[in-house]
Amino acid sequence: MKSQVVILLSVLSAVLARCPADWDHYNDKCFFLSRDNETFAGALKLCEVIGAQYGRVASLATVDDAGTQSHLEGLVTKTSSLEYYIGATDIVHEGTWVWVSNGQTATYTNWGPFQPNNRGGAENCAGITYDIPNGFVGHWTDKPCTKELPYICEMPFRQA
Repeated sequence: MKSQVVILLSVLSAVLARCPADWDHYNDKCFFLSRDNETFAGALKLCEVIGAQYGRVASLATVDDAGTQSHLEGLVTKTSSLEYYIGATDIVHEGTWVWVSNGQTATYTNWGPFQPNNRGGAENCAGITYDIPNGFVGHWTDKPCTKELPYICEMPFRQA
């Protein structure tokens, strides 16, 4: 009986540890690239709802190191979209970019040329952009949070 319980727990933890279908695994996170366009707030809410369906906490992607940046760039280049929201915003304090998933200041950044520029005083949400003629090859730009874009969600690879 004990061995059956151990096998059952092992199988159950293996199932829970994997990323869901259509999610991509990198390090300790699972990432999902949406096919739909949403505002920043809408994208954040949808990430939370999607994560809850899997019994996990999900948010817009936190890109906190060059490895994660490179991995997401690789995923984005396989799609037809040229820009995706990620989870950084400076809406609370202009010029201080924080991750919506944890409220931490973004210490790693990958801003494109002349970014962030807060054009028109209304660009407070970050996105990964591919605009090669203007020098954006997976670089970040600040966007109006009301612009509708596809987005990248993340959730933990293993449920805590």
